[in-house]
Amino acid sequence: MLRQFINSLLWLSAIGAMLMAYTVLVEPSRLITRQVEFVSDKYSGPQIRIALVTDIHINSLHVPSSRVVNIVEAINAQRPDIVLLPGDFVAGHNRADRRSQAFNDIVERGLSYLGELSAPSFATIGNHDAWWDAARVTQNLIDAGITVLENEAVQAGRFCLVGLSDYMTAMPNQSAYDRCPENMLTLVFTHSPDAWQSFRSDTVLALAGHTHGGQVNLPLIGRRVNAVSLGAEHSYGFSKIAGVDMFVSAGVGTSILPIRFRAPPEIVILTLKAQG
Repeated sequence: MLRQFINSLLWLSAIGAMLMAYTVLVEPSRLITRQVEFVSDKYSGPQIRIALVTDIHINSLHVPSSRVVNIVEAINAQRPDIVLLPGDFVAGHNRADRRSQAFNDIVERGLSYLGELSAPSFATIGNHDAWWDAARVTQNLIDAGITVLENEAVQAGRFCLVGLSDYMTAMPNQSAYDRCPENMLTLVFTHSPDAWQSFRSDTVLALAGHTHGGQVNLPLIGRRVNAVSLGAEHSYGFSKIAGVDMFVSAGVGTSILPIRFRAPPEIVILTLKAQG
C-alpha cells in the first residue's frame, strides 16, 4: 500500500510539474489567429474584417520587443480593413521614471514596430500604459502612424469609430459619440469592458480587452479571475450588456503571473456581416 501511495504521489507530482511548465513556458509563448464572425441587424453593407489585438504588454516575460514584429506580420497576413489596439501596450505597474533606461527603450522599440501595420490602425490607452506614462505611449503610437482615440471618434470607412478612455485610470465619456455624424453607424472600442455604461444603445458592436481571457480557464470552473467588475460571462468572447453586443479578446501578454492555461495569446480577426 505504501509503495502504491508513493507511486501515485510521484505520478501526480510529475503531472503537476508538466502542467506548470506548460502554463509558464508553452502557452504564453503561443500566438493563435482566432477567426470569428458577427452578424448584425444594425448593420447593412459589405462585410468588414477587423483585427483586434490587445494587452500586448511589451517587455513582459514572453513579449520582448522583437515579438511585436511577429504580431504585426501575423496581422498583415490577414489583410484586415482596420486594426484596433485597445491598450496595455506596456508591461508592469511602475512609472517610466522609475524604470531603467533599458526597459523604457525596449518598450518604445516595440511600439515603433507597430508602424509596420499595413491597415489603418487605431488605439486607446490601457491602465498599464497610464501607470507607465500615457502621454509617452500616445506620442510613440502617433509617431508610428496610429490614431489614438481617447473619448474621441473618427470616420473609418462606413463607420464612426468611437474610442473610449480606460475605466480604471481615466473616465470614459459617452459624449465621444457626439463627434459622429448624425445617423452614422458606430463601432466602439475601449480597454476594459467596465466602460460599458458609456456605450450608446445604437452601437453596432463594442470591442475590448483587459481580462486576458482570465489567463487561466479551468475546466468546469471557467475564467474566474478576469480583472473586471462584470461577471465571468463578460471575460471572453461575445456577450451582451445594456443591449449592446460586445466582444472581449484574451489579448497577447500576461499580467501579475506569467501564466496562461486554456486561454492562449491571440490575434482576433472579426468579420462583421449584415444580417441576411
